[in-house]
Amino acid sequence: MILCIETATGVCSVALCDDNSVISVIEAPAGMSHSSSLTVIIQELLSGTSIEARQLDAVSVSKGPGSYTGLRIGVSVAKGISYGA
Repeated sequence: MILCIETATGVCSVALCDDNSVISVIEAPAGMSHSSSLTVIIQELLSGTSIEARQLDAVSVSKGPGSYTGLRIGVSVAKGISYGA
């Protein structure tokens, strides 16, 4: 399972993918509130699919181009999940 994080654009989104398909996607409402919504929608996605962070094989983050602040938020959350799991 791969947790995919998109924070480079105005719409913050996360997706859960396996080897062949996208299992689930959640998008936060448009706007630049990535710092307050990213971890909430990740928790919602994982809870809704009954997946725990330790079951993830990888966490991916978009690399842009896009908002530098948004990219930092995405990378920081990905590192936190990876280290914590």
